[in-house]
Amino acid sequence: MRAERWRWRWRRRARQRGIVLVLVLWVIALLTVMALGLTTTQRTESALTRNQIDAARFRAHADAALVLVALNLMTTPLETVLPDEVWSPNGMPRTLVFDGTELTVTLTNEASRIDLNLATRDQLATLIELAQGEDGFDEAERDALADAILDWRDEDDLTQLNGAEDGDYADAGLPYGAADGPFHSVEELRQVLGMTRALYRRLAPDLTVHNETGRVEQRFASAPVLAALQGLPLEDAEQLVAERDQPVLPDGRPAFIGNRGGPLYRVRVTQADSGGGGARHMEALVLLEPGSAMPVEVLWRRYGLLDADAGPTPATALDAADAG
Repeated sequence: MRAERWRWRWRRRARQRGIVLVLVLWVIALLTVMALGLTTTQRTESALTRNQIDAARFRAHADAALVLVALNLMTTPLETVLPDEVWSPNGMPRTLVFDGTELTVTLTNEASRIDLNLATRDQLATLIELAQGEDGFDEAERDALADAILDWRDEDDLTQLNGAEDGDYADAGLPYGAADGPFHSVEELRQVLGMTRALYRRLAPDLTVHNETGRVEQRFASAPVLAALQGLPLEDAEQLVAERDQPVLPDGRPAFIGNRGGPLYRVRVTQADSGGGGARHMEALVLLEPGSAMPVEVLWRRYGLLDADAGPTPATALDAADAG
């Protein structure tokens, strides 16, 4: 009897030890899952915090660059000043370093762009053709898009020869039609029937909606703009730009720049990707009126990240905008 009782007690204790072992393993597994979850959460929060800090730092650096550019533009240049210290609004990149952070800054004159609401059909067609060049020129697509832009901004519902009005947008499955009014922003061009993202990227830098005079400041205009205005081949326009931007004095210095146009300037600040999060970008439109109550007014500024293939064109449609 004693032997049987001993064996029964031994089996019961063995079962109890087995249950305890299973419970311990479950607790260890649960604690492991919790630890992994906490680690992942901590890493995510750390990444978000680091991204917020980097974004705030870039905004501060971009605003500093904006102020520096405005100061340079508002300072009346003297003949004794070195020409390379006078910023020319020709879109040539310059490098600024703030607190060890390198920024690329470009300055352009808004009046050197073609106004989207005043451009002629021939000018639009030329810009589209030059922008298509990288993907292969298509005359039918060029004409259709140029006419669609005209139909978008005119007030009637009559369709241009190759254009698009409300019915064409409905046939394409779009929930909107032609605006039948002026463009309020260059970004609105992306809604025009036939416009692609890649084509928009290449067209946007040469267009504006803030040049109501219709007079384009050709001294600082890009090669595509010169080609569209003067009816030149792109190669000839590029040669004009090269000769214009590379004047040399007898001593080898760039030519002195006095009048830089204005009063509207586009400032673009880019910080290269430093941590896998994408290149940071800020673009602003600045109105300069020296002597007025508000000599510097930022009409708008946009912040965002640039795609790897965005190149020199703005990613404005993806940017978060705020009023200056």
